Amino acid sequence: MLKNELRDILALQKADDRGDWLESLTLRHDGHTLHVGFPHFYFAAWFSQHKRDLFEQALSCRFADAQLPHIEYEQPALGPALGHAQAWAPQHAARDATGRQGSGMAARSVVSAAPKNENDAFTAFIANAKNAFPLAAAKEIAEQRAGVAYNPFLLCGRSGTGKSHILRSMAATLRKSQTGNRVILASAARFCADSPAWVRHPELFWQQCDVLLLDDIQDLAGQSAWQQKLVSCMDACPAASTGGRRAGQMVFACTGQPQALKTLDERLRSRLESGLVVELMEPDLDVRMRYLQAMCKERNMSLSRDQLLFIAQRCSQFRLLQGLLLKVAAFCSVTGCDLSQADLENIVRTGVADKTPGCLEILGEVARAMNLRAEDVLGGKRRPDLVLARQVSMYICRRKLGLSYPELGRAFGGKDHSTVIHAIKKIKKILVSDKALQQMVTELELKTQ
Repeated sequence: MLKNELRDILALQKADDRGDWLESLTLRHDGHTLHVGFPHFYFAAWFSQHKRDLFEQALSCRFADAQLPHIEYEQPALGPALGHAQAWAPQHAARDATGRQGSGMAARSVVSAAPKNENDAFTAFIANAKNAFPLAAAKEIAEQRAGVAYNPFLLCGRSGTGKSHILRSMAATLRKSQTGNRVILASAARFCADSPAWVRHPELFWQQCDVLLLDDIQDLAGQSAWQQKLVSCMDACPAASTGGRRAGQMVFACTGQPQALKTLDERLRSRLESGLVVELMEPDLDVRMRYLQAMCKERNMSLSRDQLLFIAQRCSQFRLLQGLLLKVAAFCSVTGCDLSQADLENIVRTGVADKTPGCLEILGEVARAMNLRAEDVLGGKRRPDLVLARQVSMYICRRKLGLSYPELGRAFGGKDHSTVIHAIKKIKKILVSDKALQQMVTELELKTQ
């Protein structure tokens, strides 16, 4: 309710800010204190820089006729991948030019760097801002703060992006709830293949279950009888806790984009699409690196950053990364030797179907699209068409691989990081108005998936 009120205030005060970012915040009003939580470290840093003052101005308007609550910003950990929490602290109070605390603004404090609940099942899921919304929505449902607004909740995404992990985290969080939730977590095919007593009277199911989480909903395609069972079960789900009956919650996961629902019967598809449908994007290079670092720490493995980067660039899915790291661990255990670069290349070369292209592959695609030679683009000639191809290559590499500016500079023949920054900024500016370049960049990004 508070989020909706703040969003309305923002809409009146600042027409170009719809307050969508509020959805990623966790607000908990406890007496005279408002606790503000964040889905992860990166969102907290972005909020501190761009939205904190706007948020507090809206709060001041909301509590204009009442006592403004004390605000506590809960510091998120940077993630298990780095092994420790990196300090993050917004300014502790709004101050005027004289250094005094600003009037009408509550003093703000930052709580411990550790997660509020060390047993929180979601803390093990490594993500950044790209997947902040799906993760925040799943957590809000699991902590039962969403009411019936997100029912059903459908999580889509490619295989290996972490959908099953989130479903298990939701189930674990719900089962720990003090309200004693009765939770069923199963694959959609297994659930629908059974023929329990409630099939003829679906309302009986919800007398025995509070939350239903089904994975791999796409496996029901072509199975009309199974889909009919699920439709009946969804229709019988209690929508509100009236007469002592608790509202039911339905959560589903589907491999593929939301368009994959077209393979399902219309009746089931319409019910799924009537709820909240979100897509979990593939982890980018930063997330894959943090995931590998966390796995190495868990398995007591010692790999250099360059070795981890080499592995991370070869896979875009968590499962494949896990499999590769298992091969590396097995190799080191069997041979008893330190892992050389040649050994690592041989391990990666065998059995990895999902290879993320490197800088040279992307540069080669750009060169072919512009009828140029890759070696000329990589060189230092300043011919306009070569410069444009070089800048486009840097732009796509930055977006696809997430490499730092110095790393991109080294990959493109030892260029200075300032040259890379200038190139990426220039392409971003051109893309705003140049439709032909927009289309070419889009096609190149699709080719280099």
